[in-house]
Amino acid sequence: MRDPSAMEAPRGARPREATARDRAVGVACAVLSVLLFSSFTLASRLGLSSSLRLPDLAALRFGIGGTLLLPLLLRGGRRATWRDAGALAFLGGLGFALLAYAGFSLAPAAHGAVLLHGTLPLFTSALVRATAERRRAGPRAAGLVLIGLGIALMAYDSLAVASAGQLAGDGLLLLASLSWSAYGVMARRVDLPPATAAATVAVLSSVAFLPPYAAWPGKALLVVGPRELLLQAVVQGALVGAASIFVYTRAVAALGPATTALFAPAVPCITTLAAIPLLSEHPSGAALAGVAVVTVGMVAAARPSSGGRARAEA
Repeated sequence: MRDPSAMEAPRGARPREATARDRAVGVACAVLSVLLFSSFTLASRLGLSSSLRLPDLAALRFGIGGTLLLPLLLRGGRRATWRDAGALAFLGGLGFALLAYAGFSLAPAAHGAVLLHGTLPLFTSALVRATAERRRAGPRAAGLVLIGLGIALMAYDSLAVASAGQLAGDGLLLLASLSWSAYGVMARRVDLPPATAAATVAVLSSVAFLPPYAAWPGKALLVVGPRELLLQAVVQGALVGAASIFVYTRAVAALGPATTALFAPAVPCITTLAAIPLLSEHPSGAALAGVAVVTVGMVAAARPSSGGRARAEA
């Protein structure tokens, strides 16, 4: 990376207000993020149920994603400081992915969908309000309450099965959600071009993770079948490791982190239904109720408030 002191993103500068076209592109990117997040959950659960392990999935994500986005980082242009770049890479790359994979290895796909993606509006809204210099319009409180109720139903489902491992997995998924929420808020504050932000996360995560992985014994990537390896390489590396970071950051640039996060609770509905035929995971009644309530909460929170949409959202 070039000398960041000469390319530092301006601090305190207000992100430009989105035009109608920007908002349309932002909504399209947010919807695409929902599909990518769903594939991330399903593919991760599928991979971890086979011979692949957490380090193997992470190596595919960071190695392929970093390689694909490296040219974008090398082309020049405005960059973040080393401090901001490191924070973005940790929150949106290493921290988020490793916590999520660890959670997926312990909790079913329905829990991964709700606790990882369904809680994004709650964490993001809280972070936006905590870091905002002035009060900004936000999602409707009723919708956030419903999302919280859905999370409580999922927690009840975990308690009902009395699995300490699953409870630990749920906790890891919540930490991953908090990490991704913090990434969205910070990406908006740093206000880098979405492609540059995505490349920063992917490349720095790759540089930090691949050397330790090279020394990791018993790599399953060396023995896994070609069909499974290709599936995970496409989903984890190209779609999640590269594309998902870009499209989510692009949506945040146009809509703001809190509004973009409101699309995430659509992931539980898609993932839970798809997990039935793909993973043979049949959720309990409480889990299905949690999915339904979280989805309703997302729809309610996404509706514009009486004061209009938040144009000045941080």
